[in-house]
Amino acid sequence: MAKDRGMEYDTIGKLLRRQYEKYKSRNVVVVRKKKLGMWRDITWDEFYEHIKYFSLGLASLGFQREDKVFIVGNNDPEWLVACYGAMALGGVLVTGGYVDSRTEELEYIMNNSDTTLAVVEDQEQIDKMLDMKDKVPQLKKVIFWDAKGLRSYDDPLLMFYQDVLNMGREYEKAHQGFFEQSIEVGKGDDLSIITYTSGTTGQPKGISIAIGPALEIAYSFFESFPTYEGDELVSYIPFAWPIDSVYIMYRVFDHGAIVNFPEEPETIEYDLREIGSRFIFVVPRLLEAKVRMVQAKMLDATALKTLAYKLLLPVGYRKADLELAQQSPNLFWRMLYRLCYLMLFRPLRDKLGYLKARSMVSAGAALSPDIMRFCRALGIDIRNAYGLSEAGPICTIQRGNDVALEGVGAPISESVNVRIADTGELLLKSSGRMVGYYKNPEATAQVIDTDGFIHTGDAGFVNENGQLVIIDRVIDLMKQSDGTVFSPMYIENKLKFCPYIKDAIIVGDDRDYIGAFIAIDFVNAGRWAEMHRIPYTTYRDLAQKREIHELISVDVQRVNRSLPEATRIRKYALLQKELDADDAELTRSRKLRRGFVAKRYHDLVEAVYSDQEEYMAEFEVTYQDGRKMAVKSPMKIITV
Repeated sequence: MAKDRGMEYDTIGKLLRRQYEKYKSRNVVVVRKKKLGMWRDITWDEFYEHIKYFSLGLASLGFQREDKVFIVGNNDPEWLVACYGAMALGGVLVTGGYVDSRTEELEYIMNNSDTTLAVVEDQEQIDKMLDMKDKVPQLKKVIFWDAKGLRSYDDPLLMFYQDVLNMGREYEKAHQGFFEQSIEVGKGDDLSIITYTSGTTGQPKGISIAIGPALEIAYSFFESFPTYEGDELVSYIPFAWPIDSVYIMYRVFDHGAIVNFPEEPETIEYDLREIGSRFIFVVPRLLEAKVRMVQAKMLDATALKTLAYKLLLPVGYRKADLELAQQSPNLFWRMLYRLCYLMLFRPLRDKLGYLKARSMVSAGAALSPDIMRFCRALGIDIRNAYGLSEAGPICTIQRGNDVALEGVGAPISESVNVRIADTGELLLKSSGRMVGYYKNPEATAQVIDTDGFIHTGDAGFVNENGQLVIIDRVIDLMKQSDGTVFSPMYIENKLKFCPYIKDAIIVGDDRDYIGAFIAIDFVNAGRWAEMHRIPYTTYRDLAQKREIHELISVDVQRVNRSLPEATRIRKYALLQKELDADDAELTRSRKLRRGFVAKRYHDLVEAVYSDQEEYMAEFEVTYQDGRKMAVKSPMKIITV
């Protein structure tokens, strides 16, 4: 980065200090938090003061450079205060802990990262910390910011967030200028973040990141997708995924945007709609759920609304297809689309919370082409991006008119190089590359080759327009017995575009045909059942209903019509439970752990490739409190 943009401000602390000097004493809002239904404004003066005194409070507790701080909680201003307060002292942020992570998952990360300080939200996380404290001997303090239910807790390990701020104020009296000096001695190549992989194939690995290169990639990203002073943003992607904390706050520290924090995870949809974020990072799984909701509600709407939806949506698809082909619609189609936009697409965008969004970027996993086409039909400027924590959160992006349903764009800057190996694996070299896997030089050497390229493990190619196209994970690509190669993820994403399907698992490696296991969307399928007067009690009961099987069969056949003959689904079964991270079927970032699932459902897979029409499934369910229960349930195997 040029001196005025990057090298001079190569840490979050320096960007924070610069922006504070710009806005101090001007009563400019930087953060909002909703509480009891009211939005509370936090100005630059207040925000900076909290970061400063929290940082000094940590210093009084003996926190030093390169000490590790682990933060677990929902997206709140206190999360950022703790993060940037620790980083200002040269501390290292450890991410990867989700609010629903089990105690043993948090324990592994804290021990692996050498965490000495934990900052958590509430009683739930405090209980986890106290349960594991004897197994994490290096842990010195646990600071919490929500004191509800903790009055009777008197463990010396615990400390209240406000008390740390007060200690910081006292510390400043004897250490004038310490905070500012700590910021100035920080360097962009200092270790700043250790984030953890999702663990789809084993235990998560810690990824060591220097903040300077990460900010350089962020700056390249924002050149293409700028925000402006006063732009409203909503922070809702869990901070365990560091892209939100780095990229959202970079917009604040370098562009003057305002970050809004929802009141509760349950109010995100309402709060997102109320604020109207101007730029949105979206995780495919969340977007899939929203689109399923729209589809299900429109199918259950009044006859007039359903007719309007069926008649007008093709107009949106026509415009989207022309844009994707880089063609301009003629006057007739522009006028017709404008009418349809006012009648249908604008209200749908408002319902989704995307009415004011100038741009939206999907990252973190593969987005279904059907989902992308649907969003563009509504007039949402959604684009695919690709990255991974080892190489940089965003390495390629679709810009300008360079948008394709199945591509993920071109390199975000000249510092990103793309290469396809002879095996079809994607190799990346980026200035935002990780320092290495934390305390794991062997794994680092396996991933980074002698030319500095990272072996991503993803299979892909570069198309004729220079766009990178990701096919699937190399280890997940499957080959049928006749030699036909197919991507299970591609078919799964097709299925998840259906309003009543939440998850899907495709099998067929070294088999004569392709099979599928489908997890229904309990909310949407339940609403459909109620509309059609079909009684049910539990998820398992609903998944066994004949009417639900017929409903899902329609969607499976629709997906099959869009697939080549050799890769169509021949048999499928409805799972009797949702795929769950607590059962290790998904990662905490909700990615399928395909290898584990294949072993867990091995007998069911064999049943699909037999002559059986019904299979007595036995599976284990893990509850949030750690209790486990074995369940038996019959599953129908449907031949398409």
